[in-house]
Amino acid sequence: MYSDFQMKSFAAGEFTWFLNDEDIFPVVRDIVHPEGDRRSYHIREHRGSKVFIKTFNEKGAVGRIRSLLAPRGRKEYRVADRLNTLGVPAPAPLGYATGQNISAIVEIYIEGRTFLDTFKDADDQGPLLVRLAHFLRFLKEKKVRHDDLHLDNILVSGGTLYLIDLHKVRIRETFTEADEITNAKHALGTVYYDIDPRKRTLFFNAYEALPTVRQKIADAITALRDTWVTNKMARAFGDTSIVCREGWRSSIRGREGAGSGKFVETLKSDRKVKVERYADHVRKTYTGMHRLKTAWRNHVVLEYMHKAITPVVYYVEAPGTGNGFIAMEDLTGRGEELDRCLDRNYDAMDTRERLSFLAGLADFFTGAMAWGITHRDLKACNIFVLTTGGFLFLDVEDIQFQHTSPDILKRLFCQLNNTIPKRVSVRDRMRFYLRLVSIADCDRKKLFKEIVAESLKDNIVYEGVSGLVVDSWK
Repeated sequence: MYSDFQMKSFAAGEFTWFLNDEDIFPVVRDIVHPEGDRRSYHIREHRGSKVFIKTFNEKGAVGRIRSLLAPRGRKEYRVADRLNTLGVPAPAPLGYATGQNISAIVEIYIEGRTFLDTFKDADDQGPLLVRLAHFLRFLKEKKVRHDDLHLDNILVSGGTLYLIDLHKVRIRETFTEADEITNAKHALGTVYYDIDPRKRTLFFNAYEALPTVRQKIADAITALRDTWVTNKMARAFGDTSIVCREGWRSSIRGREGAGSGKFVETLKSDRKVKVERYADHVRKTYTGMHRLKTAWRNHVVLEYMHKAITPVVYYVEAPGTGNGFIAMEDLTGRGEELDRCLDRNYDAMDTRERLSFLAGLADFFTGAMAWGITHRDLKACNIFVLTTGGFLFLDVEDIQFQHTSPDILKRLFCQLNNTIPKRVSVRDRMRFYLRLVSIADCDRKKLFKEIVAESLKDNIVYEGVSGLVVDSWK
């Protein structure tokens, strides 16, 4: 363990480096922080192995104070040094740097993959959940709290899990239940809504959590998701890891050049929106800024969630005056809306095809609702059926991030029930219903009776292959 007094100091450009070994200086001498970026990352060769350099930029008044008093690079160095002393797997630190509103850390580079990527690609996720549970128990024993312990901040290398991104790590004198819940909610929250109850039980059994603690962790994950959604929405029009802004335009990073083709035709125009097709994209222009901003915020949150359940979005133009628009992928020729799809294909489907289609549709909804994603205008025309398989939500401005309840399920099912062809059998509607309510803790018979009673109050209205159809339940 090195103290600051034992370290060698070197000035190089905008940084002053403090290094355990002066031989590292030639490796970091030319490091600069890119103007405008929050962080930068570099991998360099050193003595036949690799080192990793990360730089930080502190913005705003708070950032300037932090840069003076507790720069991130120095903090991360000291935390990593302490973790290595405690035997907690983390990159071995080699030094740090400070500067005006900037800082950096240099450390041994660890070859590996993030736990999240490893988990998503695993054929059997159960053993990984057990490893994660044991790792969290180990952090609890060592009194290590990480306030940003999502699964991209756990690295898998060989048979070892490593903590990374350490500037939000705290090593406690006493490890409280609140510390325990903080670690668990961040780690498990990344995948919690994608794993079934059996896998959740597997994790908690391996973690050896008391029933009361399990419930507190589950509640904390829900609250964390709500706060997270609010925070991502608040930054939807700024420069973030997902969004880049230039003038009135905010683009999804990596798609800045998309959606530049010439106008082709107008697809729809009414008092709320105008939808136009261009050579390489579709533009949806909103009357008024409220629905535009709601739609873009929803798109951004879904990008952060990595939920491909809407058309791929490119950018938003949100001028200070006048109407703005959102540019997104063109779905022409790739499928059709659910009501038209059922009108065209339902009668030709055999029993196996119908069962598969309904199961896929129900799983699409339940997968979204597990993450607290619902659609407040779930008519069949707002669900797009891809010819390659799968479904998408349309009218993204009507997406809401809220937890499923019996009232929400009733509203969603009634909307769908009254906007699909009448000839879709009662048996198939029941199959869909039973699969849809599988995620809800409710009286299913009571809910079904309420759905039937509510549905019968209205006619069936849908857009069929030959145009608008109005039918009666009688």
